[in-house]
Amino acid sequence: MHHLVRKMTIAGLALTLFSGLAIPASAEIVSADNPSTTRSTSNTTYTISSIGLPYNISVDSHGMHQVPWYPDESAQAYSASTIKDGTFASAFLPRHKSDIFAPAIIDSMSGLTKPLTLTPNETVLQYLRPIKDISNSLSDADAVSGLQDEYAFNAWLFKALAEEELGTADFKTLQTEYSTTYRNKIITSAAIYGDTNNPASAYDDLFDNEGDFTAKAAGTLKTQGGAYHVNQDNPAYTAKQLSQLDPNGAKDAITKFFTQPMTNLLTKQADGTYQLDGAAVALQIKYGIFAFNTTPSTGTPTPSRTSRPVTVHYVDNHGTTLKADQTLTGSLGAPYQAKALDIKGYTLTQTPKNATGTFTDTAQDVTYVYTKATATETAVDTIAPKGSVIYATKKIGLYQQATFTNRARQQWYANKSRINRPMFLVTGYATSKNGVKRYRVKDINHLSKTDGKTGYVTANAAYTSPVYYAAKHATITVINPKGINAYSKKNLTSQQNHYRQGQVLKVKKIVAHNLTTRFVLNNGHYISANKKLVKAGKQTMPRRVQAKTALNRYTTANLTKRNHHYPQKSHARFTVTGWAYSNANNFSKGDTLRYQVAGGYITANPRLVHVLITDK
Repeated sequence: MHHLVRKMTIAGLALTLFSGLAIPASAEIVSADNPSTTRSTSNTTYTISSIGLPYNISVDSHGMHQVPWYPDESAQAYSASTIKDGTFASAFLPRHKSDIFAPAIIDSMSGLTKPLTLTPNETVLQYLRPIKDISNSLSDADAVSGLQDEYAFNAWLFKALAEEELGTADFKTLQTEYSTTYRNKIITSAAIYGDTNNPASAYDDLFDNEGDFTAKAAGTLKTQGGAYHVNQDNPAYTAKQLSQLDPNGAKDAITKFFTQPMTNLLTKQADGTYQLDGAAVALQIKYGIFAFNTTPSTGTPTPSRTSRPVTVHYVDNHGTTLKADQTLTGSLGAPYQAKALDIKGYTLTQTPKNATGTFTDTAQDVTYVYTKATATETAVDTIAPKGSVIYATKKIGLYQQATFTNRARQQWYANKSRINRPMFLVTGYATSKNGVKRYRVKDINHLSKTDGKTGYVTANAAYTSPVYYAAKHATITVINPKGINAYSKKNLTSQQNHYRQGQVLKVKKIVAHNLTTRFVLNNGHYISANKKLVKAGKQTMPRRVQAKTALNRYTTANLTKRNHHYPQKSHARFTVTGWAYSNANNFSKGDTLRYQVAGGYITANPRLVHVLITDK
């Protein structure tokens, strides 16, 4: 049973973007910027900046529908940086402890963050061959035929188990279907994987006699269905719905999916990188398409309605096309959301009311209108890439919508010193009703009460800025109170040294690592170029200070837990070993400089202490 569970494949293809905008399973964006429309004569390598989660595709009389494996996840795709640094895994795995495939999904997504190299017109099936050890002696046509057999068997098995649970199964009929049709299908399909064992042996006992089938059906449906996210734990799959599976109904969808170019699973981002569809994750674990027979058995048939596409236009205020149209397709009644594009030299001035809606049986048009930007606007037109991190350089608000109002504001973030500035992960972009750019973000200040909040913040460079340096500086000063580590590798592994706060370091060059940067020191070691940890140039700070009045020393930078009192007449002197600020993780309040001295912290208020010696 476990061998076949590993081999058999029931689900998987994600088309939900990192921005959190759900696109139906059959949706495909067609434009000049979509790599699927590009034909090349040489291999092409794509930089992956985000990856989607897997889902099932369900096909019925109304079309194709996506059913996420993890519908409770706040996003259906995640940035490559959060996948590689473990942030995604540390949050995802605890939420899915009982899911046997959760660790495999983490491993698969981690491996897929590497650049993807594809041969010209490489199909999904060709991509799949080395992953699933599909024999090269099989032609593409035979391989697809085998996949169709596999899907047919899987769908029939779930249908049979669901019918038993509902009490509508006729065992004799199921037994005959198994022995004469579906047993042969699973044996035939196993040849794709070079499986020399008898894969049907795991099911022979189940269909040997009615008593065993009745006794084992519920447990088999729960165990195997749970492994493939096809059971009552997923509300999209009730026993009644599974009993309506059409084992042979998805042949066309299977053929279309496996013979399409792999580039269809890539969506180009604003910074030139690509989001990799969750199908690539599923292909490394399992994959599948379900077809449901929803034709009424009695009464008058309902007239068939066909979903029509939504065409998205990008024009200037004179009606001239600025970017190629995008065509969104999806199942009837499924939601769509058209995306505004950042067009260099232009400002979005009109967002259509039907930017979001549902697919209907009537074709729809969505039109974004832009106005040519002034020279000043173009000069300051900087935008942080999706998946990168920004921080607030002044007081800002986090809002529920792109048009900022007092009612929509969720949180104020106070103006903070550099090392305490609040950080946000950029998950997408939006514009206000007046065409002002906004970042859609997630609060990643893990020690604060605001951690995990999502919403919109300003994209004005005077208020928010990338948290990583983009240019080399000859010298930098470590400003993080805990210092900073240096590593021998660019991904900040294999620690080689530790530098304390206040140390000045010489920089040889700056290098990119995913959507972050690293400073390479003169000794060849790598350190983070995070502006909250290091500062360009030399940071001058006091080395010795003296109390002007009576003074207390505290255990914390918030000046709590007093641990010593110095009377005024002592004119106490202190060696400053570092500095910090109060309210480090409380973004509702500002912060105040403190000096770190032997035994704790003292005030840095110039009315209470004066500087004796400063770093040269």
